[in-house]
Amino acid sequence: MKVRLAYGEDGLDIEVPDDAATVVAPVHHDAAPDQMAALRAALRDPVAGPPLRERVRKGQTVAISACDGTRPQPRHLMIPAILEELDGVIDPSDVTILVATGTHRGNTEAELRAMFGDRVVESVRIVNHDARDRSTLTYLGTYGADVPVWLNTEWVRADVRITTGFVEPHFFAGFSGGPKLVAPGLAALETVLTLHDAARIGHPSATWGVIEGNPVHDDVRAIAAGTGVTFALDVILNRDKDIVAAFGGDILAMHAAATSAARAVAMREVDAPSTWSSPPTPATPWTRTCTRPSRGCPRRTRW
Repeated sequence: MKVRLAYGEDGLDIEVPDDAATVVAPVHHDAAPDQMAALRAALRDPVAGPPLRERVRKGQTVAISACDGTRPQPRHLMIPAILEELDGVIDPSDVTILVATGTHRGNTEAELRAMFGDRVVESVRIVNHDARDRSTLTYLGTYGADVPVWLNTEWVRADVRITTGFVEPHFFAGFSGGPKLVAPGLAALETVLTLHDAARIGHPSATWGVIEGNPVHDDVRAIAAGTGVTFALDVILNRDKDIVAAFGGDILAMHAAATSAARAVAMREVDAPSTWSSPPTPATPWTRTCTRPSRGCPRRTRW
């Protein structure tokens, strides 16, 4: 059986023996007939709360949080849809797009143009968040289970704060998108390390598809709700990275609706848990020579 793994830009085809594995894949969902129309509908008819345009006033400053280049968010569609909706109310010079890098490196100009498109890059200010630059961060106190929260100062000071992302299962946060575009996306290293500590990630509920009772996502939600988000826009993507559905509105209600839809698109019910056999344990330990003693390992390591 040939299986394509989501590897690199184009994927990686591998052969899987029919008698040695069961392949579970999501049911494919076609893209929305008009992806921009789906985004406009989410902005104008949100899951909860008033439309985006009714939440802004002339003269206000706007900060938009967007995923960095490691994520397949359709920024080239989502950001123009928001800017179009704000047209006539908010001046483009009062809008800042914050690339929610978390602890990743900032994106280059070439990457930003590929992510957002030339028109957005040339008309709106874009700033890479830096989790390690304390001069660009503001301390807001503790939220959730004693998480020290430092967030990007430009985000904190903006009159209007808009998150944009996409929702898919996450292996320890439950689902991506929504409140994660605040923290860890725009948080300080100290905040991110706390949200990713061993106690939280090691909790049995810190796993795929679980939000409520998941200590990681419980704290992420607490931070977003406690520090304030004006409007949130998330999308569900298919395997081709096309928009299947879009959701907008108050961040927690919006994200709850989006995660429900993501379950149908990205997850698959199975009859029973998979079973497997681990490789046999060697009868006697073996010894290898360390090839990088300069990295601090002993020259000979017994396993």
